[in-house]
Amino acid sequence: MRQLTLSISSISVTLKRFVSYDRILADTGQTEYSIAGTPLDSGPVYEPKHIWTISAMVTLPQWYAIGAIFGECDRLRRTQGNYSIIVDDSIQNFVEQGAMTRALVPGGAQISFTGGIAYPARFYARMFEPKSQWQKNQLYPYVANFVLRELDKAI
Repeated sequence: MRQLTLSISSISVTLKRFVSYDRILADTGQTEYSIAGTPLDSGPVYEPKHIWTISAMVTLPQWYAIGAIFGECDRLRRTQGNYSIIVDDSIQNFVEQGAMTRALVPGGAQISFTGGIAYPARFYARMFEPKSQWQKNQLYPYVANFVLRELDKAI
């Protein structure tokens, strides 16, 4: 099932109705060119982290849960606690070569193909302040917008 589940402490929310979903790598470097036209590549020597930009139709309880997850994440960050939000991403499979480097989403399955594997992965992330837009829909009265930034690998 295509869904995104966010959890921290005892707070959890599962989102299924997306207006937009985008998971990209934060920085993979750049290519510049010398005077002679030789490519000069730059980029981080570590594996780039992911950024999610989410816009989802939510119920009132889901909107409250998103706010509570953000609040708990920020409170734990300020008090130097473990502020990692568990992100179970069953929307876009994580693709890599070799063995899995991240935890598998509960109930998910690994798919093998020539040259690699794909699977729904678990990530640890931080949430930045969610915003909402009200819409004339009684079941899903809000469109929630928020950004997640990956912290560490969930193994």
